[in-house]
Amino acid sequence: MAIFTARLIFFKQRDRFDKYGIFIALQNKTYKKPIKMKKIAFLALGVILFAGCNNAQQSKSAEKTDSLAKEETPSIGGDKDEHGCLVGAGQTWSEVKQGCIQVFNVGTRLNPVDVKEGDAIISAFVVANDDKSKMELFLPDDNKTTIILDKTENNTYQKDTYKYDADKSDLYVNGAVKYKGEVKK
Repeated sequence: MAIFTARLIFFKQRDRFDKYGIFIALQNKTYKKPIKMKKIAFLALGVILFAGCNNAQQSKSAEKTDSLAKEETPSIGGDKDEHGCLVGAGQTWSEVKQGCIQVFNVGTRLNPVDVKEGDAIISAFVVANDDKSKMELFLPDDNKTTIILDKTENNTYQKDTYKYDADKSDLYVNGAVKYKGEVKK
């Protein structure tokens, strides 16, 4: 109805509108522009398109952020060593088992014999192969190398200065007992 009225005024009083259809008020009154449905439709369409483009950009940036977070987040266990063992999960490579193991779950714990009061107890571990012909010795040092002990006698394994008695669960270094484990009966 307002558009129809504005058109009637436009046709009756052409001198009060400029060439763009803007009503020019006489005697310093305000300017008024008649509302047109096409302009409203274009304005609404523009707002919708702008909002849609903005949402698309936000979803793309959210996807990029999610993918970057997945790439930067380490998997459970963290870093892997040269054999593919998860160091953070306590895995280490075993030569006698030919796989990644957790020595504290698979091996026999050997605690040091000479421990000063207040010192931390750092254990050694031995792991046997399937036929018990070899034992792998994991010593608590920074070297991370293991020593393969060969079976010499009945439940005794030895290499160089290291000797492990499986019956007593004792580890001898240079002939003296340095580590002792619990004997399973």
